[in-house]
Amino acid sequence: MSDPLAIEFQHVSKTFGNRKVLVDVSFKLGKGEALCILGRSGTGKTVTLKLMDGLLKPDSGKVCIESEDIAQVGEKDLSRVRRHIGFLFQSGALFDSFTVGENLALPLHRLDKTKSLPEIKQVIDETLKRVGLDHDKDKMPAELSGGMSKRAGLARALVLNPTLLLADEPTSGLDQITASEIDNLLIKVKKDLHTTLVIVTHDVRSARRVADHIAILDQGRLVGFGTASELEKSDNEVVRQLVSESCV
Repeated sequence: MSDPLAIEFQHVSKTFGNRKVLVDVSFKLGKGEALCILGRSGTGKTVTLKLMDGLLKPDSGKVCIESEDIAQVGEKDLSRVRRHIGFLFQSGALFDSFTVGENLALPLHRLDKTKSLPEIKQVIDETLKRVGLDHDKDKMPAELSGGMSKRAGLARALVLNPTLLLADEPTSGLDQITASEIDNLLIKVKKDLHTTLVIVTHDVRSARRVADHIAILDQGRLVGFGTASELEKSDNEVVRQLVSESCV
């Protein structure tokens, strides 16, 4: 594993009411690596992402982003950490009343006060070209196909050049060809920008394509962590089933 670490969970637990969503979860991820989180519905996958972004705080344990426990920092420091985190939401989460280009401009205007308007335009154009939407800047979100919406959401997540990209079900609802295209984009982002990726997915095929490591959550517990080939040999039946090539 590369050093230093991008993310480390140390004995993290999270409960909502009487429901234990995460129980004593620990793992490490090196900078520039890709982690896919698999598990059945309701096993804490999206909660894990939200803990990494500081949207939730653990009940116990540490959530460290580049060695900084973000559960213990104040709002100012949390904002500083988030400045380097991109979040690709399952829905794409674009503002319907703005064009694709305007959606990308929003975080730049809000969070990067150093760039002039021409520089902002250049960043938007370069980012849209990276995801294959360089001719779609003036389109409204309603004009985009499902795959294009995912690409636009990815572009907005990348526009601030994050060191960590969190993605919630990036291939959900897409046909296999389009899903493969999104996977290839994520692989290219990791390779070209050295971005650390954490991806929640139900798509075993996608996880096997993109991930350096796969984490398996079951009933809030981390029951498997490793490469697909390593997890196929696990003693845990749930782990073997979730990574099995017979599922793809």
